[in-house]
Amino acid sequence: MNIEATTYKKRLTMLFIVFFFVFLLSTRFGAASLSFEDILQVFKQGEVTSNILVFREIRLPRILASILIGTALGLSGSIMQGVSKNPLADPGLLGVSAGASLALTISYALFSSLSYIMVVLVSFFGSILGIGLVFLMTMVSRQKMTTITLLLAGSAISTMLFALSQGISIYFRVSKEVSMWTSGGLVGTTWTHILISLPIIVLVLGVAIYYSKEITTLSLDEELAIGLGQNVFRTKILMYTLVALLTGVAVALAGNLAFVGLMIPHMVRGLVGFDYKRIVPVSVLVGGIFLMFSDTLARVIYAPYETPLIAIVAVFGLPFFLYIVRSEKGGVF
Repeated sequence: MNIEATTYKKRLTMLFIVFFFVFLLSTRFGAASLSFEDILQVFKQGEVTSNILVFREIRLPRILASILIGTALGLSGSIMQGVSKNPLADPGLLGVSAGASLALTISYALFSSLSYIMVVLVSFFGSILGIGLVFLMTMVSRQKMTTITLLLAGSAISTMLFALSQGISIYFRVSKEVSMWTSGGLVGTTWTHILISLPIIVLVLGVAIYYSKEITTLSLDEELAIGLGQNVFRTKILMYTLVALLTGVAVALAGNLAFVGLMIPHMVRGLVGFDYKRIVPVSVLVGGIFLMFSDTLARVIYAPYETPLIAIVAVFGLPFFLYIVRSEKGGVF
């Protein structure tokens, strides 16, 4: 499905409006409700009140982190689904996030503390491990790499890596240190996290936009890409490296959030079609909107208590996942 440029611009404008509206709601509501007057005081000279501190040091970094996570997971899911031509591809379902979690657990078992930049690097290499194991398993099995076989391989590898992660954390007594990532939440997000994560995501976004034409061709027909002179192997390696980097940042910020990378690409393709010159930037918007909205729900449903973000995402993601599996020809349902 391809849409006209005018329709695309209208839908893009609507998404910006929705993004701004959700952002306002997210700044307004939480464990401590703030009025818009309180929020405006942040930008004015005057006495620093408790409400100003709550917004500036706690709520705003958390909102920005949710946008970054939505961007990272939405973009990584779009890249994975485009390159692999697999509608069920998602970092949380294909072992990528599990690999990052295992790497983090091992690091905390070996070192008493880690700087945030080290957390991101460790998560990145763990994500590469997860991707590598999934594709190695599919190749060793000598089965055709269909949607279902790749999903089953991802589920098996994810289960194994999560089990190893749990066992290591219990044996070395580092469960407390890794629990904030495995539970999938944004409590404790700081400006340092934002300042380190933002340049990485912006860099990856720029590379993805530059290679959007190649991703589009791969998503349609790999043989066509080869016929057009594209180095398919090199492009795939680069794209999966970007996916690992994006997933590493997302896991470092909030832990394992499955289904986000699955849902966002399908939503975006329904809005803008199959051209990755459009899918890549719109994935940023839709991913940011979804995670920002989900985190706001996590803060307000049982305020002042925190609802796990992973539970909120799963409420939306699991039915969506079942729908996609059922709609696939030859699906298991």
